[in-house]
Amino acid sequence: MKRLWLAGVLVLSLSGCSTGVPTGVPGVEQMGATVLRYQGPEVELALGYRFATLSLGDEWLMLDLAITAAPGKVVEVKRDGVFVLTPGGERLPLASQEQFAQAYAALQPTLRRAALAADPLGYFNREIPCALGFFAAPGEGLVYPSVHLDDRRVCEGRLYFFVPGGIQAGRWTLGIDLVETQVRVPFVLKAR
Repeated sequence: MKRLWLAGVLVLSLSGCSTGVPTGVPGVEQMGATVLRYQGPEVELALGYRFATLSLGDEWLMLDLAITAAPGKVVEVKRDGVFVLTPGGERLPLASQEQFAQAYAALQPTLRRAALAADPLGYFNREIPCALGFFAAPGEGLVYPSVHLDDRRVCEGRLYFFVPGGIQAGRWTLGIDLVETQVRVPFVLKAR
């Protein structure tokens, strides 16, 4: 009986614990050196920015994203509602598919390095995986203007932003404007 009681106390005490480190931004936790997790009223997401930390000076910012709807929600994420804020406060939209396709051949070595540096983003217990579908290699798939999320699917993909003048060190922010919520996930790129 005493063992059962101790096991129950242990389970209850651990059930409220998070493995993430609070960042000072409501809903955002640091899950690893270059992974953030956001939990909000409409969506939950994991953001990987390891390759971005290795790409200071490059003109293409690449972020890895896994996103799902909050429990009980159905949400549409529109491509034109996704952006980053630079350390200087400039708002940069997702690159267009046309920009990405034009740069694709030149980006091949960078894309291979990014694939190797990607953080695992499997922080969600969802049944159905899906692709974001905002970008596709030329001739290899369809691109969609939005993705529909529910609480059974987690959609993963890479976000591409063209950064005129190159990526600078400092505090960046991933932004996603939804119907009810403005998601803001700040991350810091440091010079090595």
